[in-house]
Amino acid sequence: MNDVSFMELLSRYCADTHLKPKSVDSYAAAVRAARRYFGKETYPSMLSRERVCDWRRAILRSKDNPKGIVEVSWNNYARHLAALYNFGIKYQLIMVEENPFNRVRVREPRKPKKTIQPLTFRYVREVMDVCRRFEEAQDDPSKLYPAWFWETVIETFYYTGIRLNQLLHVKAKDVDLKRMIIVTSAEGSKTYSESIVPIADGLYPYVAKLMLAAHREGFRREDQLFNVNRFSRRHRRSEMDINQVEHFFKRLSGFCGDKVTPHRFRHTLGTELMENPDRNIRVTQMILDHSSIRTTMEYVHPSVDSMRKALNQRRRP
Repeated sequence: MNDVSFMELLSRYCADTHLKPKSVDSYAAAVRAARRYFGKETYPSMLSRERVCDWRRAILRSKDNPKGIVEVSWNNYARHLAALYNFGIKYQLIMVEENPFNRVRVREPRKPKKTIQPLTFRYVREVMDVCRRFEEAQDDPSKLYPAWFWETVIETFYYTGIRLNQLLHVKAKDVDLKRMIIVTSAEGSKTYSESIVPIADGLYPYVAKLMLAAHREGFRREDQLFNVNRFSRRHRRSEMDINQVEHFFKRLSGFCGDKVTPHRFRHTLGTELMENPDRNIRVTQMILDHSSIRTTMEYVHPSVDSMRKALNQRRRP
């Protein structure tokens, strides 16, 4: 039996499992956190369940440790490290018989998913409209340049609920304006599956404008479609990445006075679809690209008014 280090265990696991780059980053973050606490010279075989529980107690947020991590972050660490240990034990890479990260996860508080309120979204559209008009009138970049491009990104998130990683993987060839669909690749999907996203009537003018601009810029079929760098005098990267999108939404949030993110658009769409009296759970599941219907059901949150109405309809005995 071997006794490899955390870094070697991580390297072998990633090579054997063939993970996506984003998943590799998640596993690496868990390993870094463990090495920070236990020391860089600590090997996986040196950890016991008791030491893992001590680590959990030391880093979880509490009254005594208000700057600690939240439950979901700890569970991510525990889940990733448990997988590494299972791999190491199975292939006899580490000298332990039992996984110290088994059953050390904690219950996560259940909170309603954060959505974008209608008033906030009106502010979003007004801000983008002002920026676009300024650029058209002054032929000069606004604070959210190029505004027409970011308008298209915002409306795409609003109408489709697409994940950010899916958007970044959309290529020019994936948009079919005649059929009014966008094909999202398995590479960008959290569920590792290709899916078809319908282009709603309200979204169509924005996507059509983007496709026309891409044609004028000489896009090839395999080029990343949502790429601000190809339409901007300021941006110089070859492809648009997560950091550029998050930077834009951080600035947009500042102008609107409330937090606006791609995932909040997704939560908003899911919540609205499931609050519709004529909701179709299967359709919502397909739109949001959920692998399990249980995930879709998490968007079912009856309003206070509907709950009050149900209580008021009870008959007095």
